[in-house]
Amino acid sequence: MTAQVDEKVATAAGAARSQRRRVVAVAGSAVGLAVLVFGVLQRGATPVLQTVVDGSRLGLALALIGVGLSLIYATTGIFNFAQGEFATLGAAVTLWLNTALGLPVIAAAVIAVAVAGLAGLSSERVLWRPLRARRVDTISALVVAIGLGLALRSLFLALMGGSTHSYREYSIQNPIDIAGVSITPKALWSCIVCLAAFALLGYFLKKTRAGQAIRAVADDKTLAAASGIAVNAQLSLVWAIGGALAALGGVLLGFVEQVRWDMGNQVLLLVIAGVTLGGLGTVAGAVVGSVVVGIATQVSTLWLPAELKYVTALLLLVLILLVRPQGILGRRERLG
Repeated sequence: MTAQVDEKVATAAGAARSQRRRVVAVAGSAVGLAVLVFGVLQRGATPVLQTVVDGSRLGLALALIGVGLSLIYATTGIFNFAQGEFATLGAAVTLWLNTALGLPVIAAAVIAVAVAGLAGLSSERVLWRPLRARRVDTISALVVAIGLGLALRSLFLALMGGSTHSYREYSIQNPIDIAGVSITPKALWSCIVCLAAFALLGYFLKKTRAGQAIRAVADDKTLAAASGIAVNAQLSLVWAIGGALAALGGVLLGFVEQVRWDMGNQVLLLVIAGVTLGGLGTVAGAVVGSVVVGIATQVSTLWLPAELKYVTALLLLVLILLVRPQGILGRRERLG
C-alpha cells in the first residue's frame, strides 16, 4: 500500500514538473516571438532573419563548449571555469599547425581536437583525480578551476601575443545569398559540423557501453562502482570528451571570427548562460539553451551597440535563475 502511494506521489510530482516546464517553455517562446515580430515591424524581415541565422551559427558553436561543460558537471559536480581555455587551445593549436607548419587547416583542426582531448584527460589525471581523492569541497574545486583558467589564459597571451590571427585558408569567402540572407560557406559548414558532432555524441551516450557507463556514473557514482563500472576511467573519458568538444567549438569560432588569446574567456559568459538556461548537467539542455542565447545575443544588436550584446546573455542568466533555476530541461536534482 505504501509503495502504491509513493508511486502515485512520484507520478503526480513528475506531472507537475512537466507542466511547469511546458509553461516556462511556452512563456519564453511567446516572449521571443514577440521580440522577433517587433523587430520585423521596426527593422524589416531581412535584418531580423540575418541576425537569427548568425545567432544560430554562434549558438551551435557555443553549444559544443557548453555540452562539454555540462557533461563534466553532471559526472563530477565540478563547474569547469577553464572550459573556455580548452576552446582557445583548439583554435591556437590549429592556427600554429596551419600557419607555422603549413598543414591544411582541416587536418590541423583534427589534430588540435585530439590534443585538447588529451589535455582534458591529463588535467583529470594530474589535477582533478588527486583533488577528488583528498575529498576537496566544491568551493575549493571552483577556485582551482578559476585559477587554472587564469593560468592558461596568461600562457596563451605569452605565446600568441595580444593581436588577432586568422587561419591561412578560408579566411575570405564570398557569402551565399539566400532570400536576402547572407552566409559564408565556412559558416554553413560550421553549423553542419556542429549538428554532426551532437548526433554522434547522442549516439555514443545512448547506444554504446561506454556512453551508458558515463550516464550511470552521472546518476550515482556509488551505485555505478558497485555495478562494476570503473568510475575513474569514465571520468577521465568525460574530461577528454569535454576538452575535445570545447576545442572543436573554438576551432569553428576561429573559422568565422578571429583567433585571440582570450577568445574562450570572451564567450564563457555566453556558454554559462546557455547551459544554465537549458539545464546544467543535461546535454540536450546545453544545446537548446546555447542556441537560444546565441540568437538572443545577435538579435539584440538590432537595438543595442555590438559592444553591449553580451549584456543580453547576462540578463537571460539572471532571469532564468529567478524564474527556473534548474533551467528549461533541467530538474531540481542533478541528473546526467
